[in-house]
Amino acid sequence: MASIFTTLLLSQVFSIVPFSAYGDGLTQENLPPASFGNRQAALFIKISPPILTKDTVGDTYVQLRLFDAKTNQAVPHTSYFISVWKDEKLLLRNLFHAHSGELTLKIVPTKMDVNDVLIYGDEVPQIPGAWTGFNDRVEVHAPVLLDSGLYHFEIKIFGIDYDQNIFADKDVKTFNSWLSVGDISNQKIISSGKSYDTSIISYYDKINNFKFDESKKSISFSMPFNWDMKRIEGQNIFVHQEVRVPKAFKEFTDTTAYDGKVSGLPAVGRMLILDPYSIEGTSILHFLVNKDDILKIAKTIPAGAKTMDFTVAPASAVAKNSFDVKFDSGAVAKVSYDSNLGAGDTIPLQISFFDPNGQLLKFVRHGFRIEDSSGKVLLENSGDDPQKPGILSTEGIDVQEFKFPSQGTYKITLLVVSHGLDELTTYQGIGSSTFTIGKSGQASQPSTSDYQIPAWIKNNAKWWSEGTIGDSDFVSGIQYLIKQGIMKIPNTQSGTGTSQTIPSWIKNNAKWWSEGTIGDSDFVSGIQYLITQGIIKV
Repeated sequence: MASIFTTLLLSQVFSIVPFSAYGDGLTQENLPPASFGNRQAALFIKISPPILTKDTVGDTYVQLRLFDAKTNQAVPHTSYFISVWKDEKLLLRNLFHAHSGELTLKIVPTKMDVNDVLIYGDEVPQIPGAWTGFNDRVEVHAPVLLDSGLYHFEIKIFGIDYDQNIFADKDVKTFNSWLSVGDISNQKIISSGKSYDTSIISYYDKINNFKFDESKKSISFSMPFNWDMKRIEGQNIFVHQEVRVPKAFKEFTDTTAYDGKVSGLPAVGRMLILDPYSIEGTSILHFLVNKDDILKIAKTIPAGAKTMDFTVAPASAVAKNSFDVKFDSGAVAKVSYDSNLGAGDTIPLQISFFDPNGQLLKFVRHGFRIEDSSGKVLLENSGDDPQKPGILSTEGIDVQEFKFPSQGTYKITLLVVSHGLDELTTYQGIGSSTFTIGKSGQASQPSTSDYQIPAWIKNNAKWWSEGTIGDSDFVSGIQYLIKQGIMKIPNTQSGTGTSQTIPSWIKNNAKWWSEGTIGDSDFVSGIQYLITQGIIKV
């Protein structure tokens, strides 16, 4: 058990410098180190806000930090020569200096020619033409971040360590980054005479050509995209789109499965993920298109294409098996898969990570391992970047595919390395759970003869999750129903614990069950847990 997972966990606890390559499609990036004499220094760059709206357009920044790759200390007295392009048009080209090494540009987006850019700060006497300011903050009026879309930043490091140190041309180091500012497109869908407010959030470029086909209940839209193969091959690139639809639009949201396409390529597995958790009353569909997907599409895209096109429509609901993996930190991972898939099938396992309050953990770095009943490791995956262990799940929901060789009991072990863009280790740890894979075409979760739950109990679960009834009333009610045989639960060993504290994940399960987000078996597993802890006594 103390194989690579334990090693990875320990390496993360004692590591100093976080390295993440996000690149084209996200709003911040740690660029790989360059050599400065006997030192390796990397560059962190961030643009904000991540999405432009009328409320955020006046609060825009570019932040840069050159830091020692070994110590994570900022490199002092760094001179940054910054050029910015959008759609191959130059928007900014100026020299700045940060005495601390950490530079913040307060951008005032202004429609103007690049030659008319205004900078409010102090010139550095030792470096003609270089701008600095109090606390290394400089205000810049420029045509930067006026619009959503992809921005190319070229940063040349002209000097470090002290103000007068200006590099010879051969010693100047260049960093390139492509970062995106998102766009929100608010739309109204009219279906069966009713209107539904729907949003498309693009974390890449501006949304165009939104359409709703009522006969197919499909949503389609597009965004500008440069399909040049050399550009794609030479960059870190990732496209993320969100489709937010109110759950009141049941003709679209009353399902657990969707058919999607990205410029003709079927969006399968982790390319299209449903998130029914993050926003109450809203289903969120995530298109997550990585570089390999984009290269695959680029090989078939018609010559001259200038957009990336998206379509999504509800498919027939798919019955799911699901189970929880709990961590000592209080975090919980929910693993679910198609109940009709079994031995010999390639099964997509959807893994969703939650904090103790039932909120999705975003930007989770994780690993997983699958073992058979003999303890033989069948699959282990901790990402493909040796510099940065862990699979990155931006929305806290990942899909991993595996073909189970035979029917039987399997064990999954999950590792949480960090979460959040700032790579917090609050919920770092390892958790495991066993599950059963049955025959293909045959559900492997407990049969309904193992448990019986009257439909009206969903109302009780809803009221409890909303706080209308208290913990003790809910527990005593469930306890009474089980003892009277009104509610049937699989045989479960009663515990002798004295604590009456109910974990928050069980209340979240009750809420999601009452809303139809999860199935009966998930709710039953929560009741069984309360029995094993001695909170419900039967």
